[in-house]
Amino acid sequence: MKAIGLLKSLSIKSMFIWAAILLQVGCQTSPQYPDKTSTFKLATQTQSVLSQYVAADLQANPDLTGVVPLIDGVDAFIARLALVNAATTSIDLQYYIYRADESGRLLLWHLMDAAERGVRVRILLDDMATKDADNTLLLLAMHNNIDVRLYNPSFERHFRNLAFISSFSRLNHRMHNKSLTVDNSITVVGGRNIGNEYFSNNTDVDFGDFDLMAIGEVVDDVSDQFDLYWNAPLTVEINALVEGKATELELAQAMVVVDSAKVEYQDNPYMKRLLSSQLIQKMANHSLPWYWGQAKLIYDQPDKQNHQLDSDSILANLGAFLSQANQEVLIVSPYFVPTRAGANNLIAAVEKGIKVTILTNSLAATDVLAVHAGYRTYRQRLLESGVRIFEVKANLELKRSSSWTGSSKSSLHAKTFIIDKHSLFVGSFNFDPRSAWLNTEMGLIIRNRELASEVVNGIGESLAANTYRLSIRDEEIVWHDDSKQREIYTEPDAGLWRKFLVDCIALLPIESQL
Repeated sequence: MKAIGLLKSLSIKSMFIWAAILLQVGCQTSPQYPDKTSTFKLATQTQSVLSQYVAADLQANPDLTGVVPLIDGVDAFIARLALVNAATTSIDLQYYIYRADESGRLLLWHLMDAAERGVRVRILLDDMATKDADNTLLLLAMHNNIDVRLYNPSFERHFRNLAFISSFSRLNHRMHNKSLTVDNSITVVGGRNIGNEYFSNNTDVDFGDFDLMAIGEVVDDVSDQFDLYWNAPLTVEINALVEGKATELELAQAMVVVDSAKVEYQDNPYMKRLLSSQLIQKMANHSLPWYWGQAKLIYDQPDKQNHQLDSDSILANLGAFLSQANQEVLIVSPYFVPTRAGANNLIAAVEKGIKVTILTNSLAATDVLAVHAGYRTYRQRLLESGVRIFEVKANLELKRSSSWTGSSKSSLHAKTFIIDKHSLFVGSFNFDPRSAWLNTEMGLIIRNRELASEVVNGIGESLAANTYRLSIRDEEIVWHDDSKQREIYTEPDAGLWRKFLVDCIALLPIESQL
C-alpha cells in the first residue's frame, strides 16, 4: 500500500524521470505546429496607475533596477494580486505550474476582472501541468481580452501519459520559466509556481521559496523574453489544441459564478491573512524597500535543445557569474545534482580558498526521490573536499511562512546563488542536469551588497533551527541537529521504504534526466 500511495503522489519532475526509464528516446516524428498571430508587449503608458506609482523612484535611480525580495509566501501572493488589480493595459503571465486550487482560482478571478476592465491578458503555461484544464483554458480564451497559449504541448489531449512516452524526446523539454509582468512597469520573477504550497496556503506542505518584484531597466527585458516565448513555434494557442469551442453564454455564466465566489471568499481565513500582510500596507503607503543596482535578466531560448552551447544560455551566464566569486559562494537549490563537472568546479573553488555552502532538501523533505539519489552520489566527496552542506528538515517545529525553509511538512523550493555577499541570482534554475540541458529557465542577476548580505544573513539565522549540518567522521556522514545538540548517523526522518527506494533508483543510469 505504501508503494501505491507513493506512486500516486509522484511530482511532475518524477514523471519525467520514470518516463526516461521506460523510453530513453522518442519514436514519434515532430508535429506540424499550427500558425498563430504574433503579438507583442504594449508600450508603457505614462499615465497608468503603476507607471505613476514607480515614476519618482525610477527618476531618482536612472538606468538601474529596483527589487523587493518576496520571501514570505503570503506577501508573494498579495503582491501578485495587487499588481493584477492595478493593471491598466496589459498582464503577461508565464508559469510552469498553475494549480486549480484556492490560490490558483483566486488569482484567476482577478485576471478575469482585469480582462473585464479592458486589460489585455496573455497566459502562457507549460503544457505538462495542464491536465484536466483544457475546458477551463478554452473558456478563458473565449474572452475578447484573454489569450491562452501552451508551450510544447501534447497534441493528444485524451491519452496524454501515453503520448508523453511515445513523444518523449520532444515532450521531455519543458518551459520552467516563471514571470508575471503588469503594464510593462512592474514584474515578479523567481522560483514560485502558482499553487497553495507556494504561498503559505497549505496546511500539509509549505515550500520555502523566493521571488523578486522588480521595476526599472529589467522590466522591458522580461517583457521581451515573454514575447519571444509567446510567439515561438513551440507555443500553441489553446483553440488550436482542443476540439470544440466555449460559448458566450458559458463565459457569462462563469463570470457570475466568479462574482458569487468572490463574495463568499471575503471571510476566508487566508484572505484575512492576505489583507493583513505588511507588504500590502507598504505598497499602499508607497514605502516599499527597493534595493537598487545593475541587473541582468538571463534566460534560455524557447528551443533550448538547439542552443545548449550558446554563450547567452542561462547555464553559460550562471557559470560566468559563479566564477566571479573571490571569497564565498552560497547555492540554494531544492534539486541539487551537480554532476561530475559541477562537483569538480565546486571543489576547485574550495581549493582556491573560496567558502562554498550548499542548502538543499534532505531525503525526508524532498518531493523527488530520484533527485536525492543523484545528489547522494556526490555528497560525501563534496563534504570531504570542504564544501559545507546543510539539508532542510522535513518537519519543522516553528511554522513561519517567511522562513527560507518553509513550515509544517517543509520542502525547500527557492533557487538562488549568491557570491561574495554582493551579487545574487534569483530565478527558476535548479543546480541539476534538467535545468542545465532540458528545461528552459530564467532568472535575474542583481548587484546590491545590502540585499545580498541580508539574504545570506537571513539564511544563516534559520540554519540551526531548520536544517541539518552535515560533516564527515570516520569516512561516514554525520547529520548535526544543532538546535537540539544531537547527532544522527543515518538519513534523518526518512523511513526504511523511502531509503530503500532511493537505493534502488541510485542504480539506474538516469542522471541526465534529473
